[in-house]
Amino acid sequence: MGKVKYKKSRFRGWKAVTLENDLITLVAVPDIGGRIMAYNLGPYEYLYVDPDLAGKLFSPEQNYGQGRLVDWKNYGGDKTWPAPQGWENESQWHGPPDPVLDTGRYQLDGLDGDGSSARVKMVSPPDHKTGVQITRQAGITQGSSRVQLDLAFSNISEKKVSWSIWDVVQLNAGKPGNAQRQTYDPGCIVTTPLNPNSRFPNGYNLMFGEEDNPQWACDLQNGIFRATYQWKIGKVGIDSSAGWIAFSNTSQGYSFVEMFEYVPGGVYPDDGATVECWTVGAGIVETLDYSKSEIYLMETEVLSTIREIQPGETTSFSIEWGACRCPGEIREVSGGGCFSKPLTATRQDSTVKLQAELGVFDAGILQLWWIDQAGGRIKSEHICQVSPLEAVVVDHRFIPPEKAGGVELGVIREFDREIIILANVFID
Repeated sequence: MGKVKYKKSRFRGWKAVTLENDLITLVAVPDIGGRIMAYNLGPYEYLYVDPDLAGKLFSPEQNYGQGRLVDWKNYGGDKTWPAPQGWENESQWHGPPDPVLDTGRYQLDGLDGDGSSARVKMVSPPDHKTGVQITRQAGITQGSSRVQLDLAFSNISEKKVSWSIWDVVQLNAGKPGNAQRQTYDPGCIVTTPLNPNSRFPNGYNLMFGEEDNPQWACDLQNGIFRATYQWKIGKVGIDSSAGWIAFSNTSQGYSFVEMFEYVPGGVYPDDGATVECWTVGAGIVETLDYSKSEIYLMETEVLSTIREIQPGETTSFSIEWGACRCPGEIREVSGGGCFSKPLTATRQDSTVKLQAELGVFDAGILQLWWIDQAGGRIKSEHICQVSPLEAVVVDHRFIPPEKAGGVELGVIREFDREIIILANVFID
């Protein structure tokens, strides 16, 4: 297994920092709002980059313009903003555009590694409008597609401020069209679990766009909110309590997952949304007519609770990314991977048939443990080698040991031999 590498680099004309292992490449560009501009699993590029802005830098005055959306330099990638967003009062973030937190030149404050891991740290200029300074850290490890994203807001003002830490990932949802032009890919899908006790009558909150937008749907049988890209402009918020949101390019079989801690009883912005999905497509926002653009992207957005930050104090929020090949849209996520077809164990005569379709975030051995009715392990069985670079289809028959009441599926990670549990089910 190769070592984790890190270096200062160039990306699309910008000064950048690259972290990479045998599976993924992560590229950060401090000068454009501390953005992560590339997250690649093997050859597949998850993040959207505006080709018209590639390599370009602007002054704060140019970045702000007249404060209109049409003036915003939407580079793409992943960035961190304060929430709630709005223009009604000073308790809301008036952006984008924002020449400090969104497109300001962040300082590269750390770049290090030890061969088994590497990390980059970027710090924003102080923003006196919101009273915060943002620190963004991203780290990767050996043998894994995971990215640990650690975000922090420091109060640099002389009064208490209240903000949610809001992270926004722009995911490429285009595909080759006619005459060497891009078009939208309806195989791109965002999913997140519905809250069974949602405060929203439809299970989600329509924040922008047409009420009859055909992209938004609730799969009540599986308890999943689904956004299927049809190049319609719009935004929804979901008060999911599951702690994950996923993007699947089902046309190519690649998936991306964001995992975070949900706080029961916590106060979340935007009427209680923990995650949000924005799609660029035909439609008008202010004076910007996206139907005349060639921008094809979906956003997965994750929000922390609203925190009160005293002068001189810092609050933080962590998100973990995972990427993998997976056969279909994501319906279930665990610490070890994601499932398009959740694990089942069905008794058939003297055998038990296991079935699942999934992707894993770590290279290693896919292992089965037989468990008794109390959850205790009885026996283990090796299934196969697995990697984030290959989708996993389980369709196996086993002879169960005596007293087996269920199964547990996990990955024994190659780089540290740690066991990461994927799923456990009782035998039907």
